[in-house]
Amino acid sequence: MAIVPEPSARRGGPAVLYGTADLLARTGGWVAAACILSLTGLVLAEILVAFLARFIASMPSGIGIGWEYSAYLMGASFLLGSGMTLRAGLQLRVEILLRAGQRRYATALELVSALLGSVVCLFLAVNLIRLTWRTYGYGEVSQDSFTPLWIPQSVLALGASILALQMIARLMAALLGGPLERPEIGANTAIE
Repeated sequence: MAIVPEPSARRGGPAVLYGTADLLARTGGWVAAACILSLTGLVLAEILVAFLARFIASMPSGIGIGWEYSAYLMGASFLLGSGMTLRAGLQLRVEILLRAGQRRYATALELVSALLGSVVCLFLAVNLIRLTWRTYGYGEVSQDSFTPLWIPQSVLALGASILALQMIARLMAALLGGPLERPEIGANTAIE
């Protein structure tokens, strides 16, 4: 399914930025869903092993890397899915100021929040990338599974980078007066 940019930004740099950010965010969302499915499978396997260990004396009481990989998968699903969540407008927001001013200050508040969000997300992405490079350079591994730590850190850095790009796209949309959200790219639930 192709991602079509907003009508107000079908040409030029903003269209490329929006299209790239949306494509990466949607891809990150799919990978985040796969991480959550993997996390669920890992937790269920941990429960099954613990249950069977009660009846089979030689069976270990748990999966040795269960907690470690659960943490990796949880962090990856959170950061990889956050770009799509932001663009689809499904993030939690405090809109009391927007509603109190009958939308008078909405544009200014959106600009300020998008600017602050861009700065924070860019800072997070840059520092996670730096951490990943440093860890890779030192060859650090986890204590439990001896997994090279740069691997899960690179996934976190990728998710933070996708979120930063999506936040910058939001800032551009706020500056250019375009739509800030595209609900059609988000995942809907039965509650909605």
